Amino acid sequence: MAIDRALEKYREVTRSDVFVRYEKRFANEIVTALSKGYLQGSDERPLVKIIEDVVNNVRSFSDKSSKPYFELSTQSIFIHGNKSQVKFKYYGNWINSIELGDLIFIVSVVHNGKKHFEKITINQFKREKSQSKSVSWSISNKKQLYLLSKFPPFRGAKGLVPKRTHYLPNFSGCLGSYGLLHKPGDFAFVSATRFDCFMGDRKTLKMTELYDLIDNTVKPPFYWCNVFCPLDWHILGNCHFSNDVFDFVHEYLRANIGEPVLMKMGVDNPQVRAFLDQLMSNIESKGKREKSEDMLNFVNEFRRFPYFDIRRLNQTKQDREPEGGGIGIIHTTINLGE
Repeated sequence: MAIDRALEKYREVTRSDVFVRYEKRFANEIVTALSKGYLQGSDERPLVKIIEDVVNNVRSFSDKSSKPYFELSTQSIFIHGNKSQVKFKYYGNWINSIELGDLIFIVSVVHNGKKHFEKITINQFKREKSQSKSVSWSISNKKQLYLLSKFPPFRGAKGLVPKRTHYLPNFSGCLGSYGLLHKPGDFAFVSATRFDCFMGDRKTLKMTELYDLIDNTVKPPFYWCNVFCPLDWHILGNCHFSNDVFDFVHEYLRANIGEPVLMKMGVDNPQVRAFLDQLMSNIESKGKREKSEDMLNFVNEFRRFPYFDIRRLNQTKQDREPEGGGIGIIHTTINLGE
């Protein structure tokens, strides 16, 4: 079966010298940028921008191998403007302006010129408390945690989020997530569902409590029978926690992070896929209106490889003149060749 070959090739690729080199370079650039940000006393928003800038400043951040053949490439964009916000009901009361997130991480796995696997997580970054002697984070915005952990019906209010009602399943529990930034230049990653369960009514998380979140960080793949993807392959799993940037990048490049937008076999998420397509359409519309080559090139590159079941994807309409932005997207493509 073709799917067998794609999975075997992906496993083989992740063990190669080129893949590991790419992984380490990727993580090292993020850590370096975050470290500089802390030395400059940057606040939370510039730190998020630094992460985007690291990848954006190396637009040729790519690598390839001939034996076995594969290509790795990462592109990113930060769309300036007012924050992209949504509205939803929070325990029966309407909340009209909550930020969707800071960064969207997407990873796509391509085989035979078509996307076979794709995953996404919408991430909110939190910086450690600046006045605290010990490392801790304020998690006082319970409404956003509610949004990213439960994904109630929501609608775009401002910015690029499509202004229609979205009903998004969260099969993996990792569609929403948090990045907990701390000195000297690092972050811990945790899914919003696990974070919400752990935090309860508390509004502060201490570094000493952080590692209580570790619990079988990579769950067995739930997308298909383990006959096709044995547990020791460490790809396409379901990671809910990474203790640092290097660990996060390790899991991200193996498609262990996030919600399955597309799966060649097993469970995927057509509602999230439609949401992502609408978001890209709004970015494209904004790019055309503002004559931004960066935005248009980003969307074109994201769409360069069609989904293997392209006929299932209905074309969506762009919102009229979408405004704002205030959100970054980092997208990595792993092209396995034939």
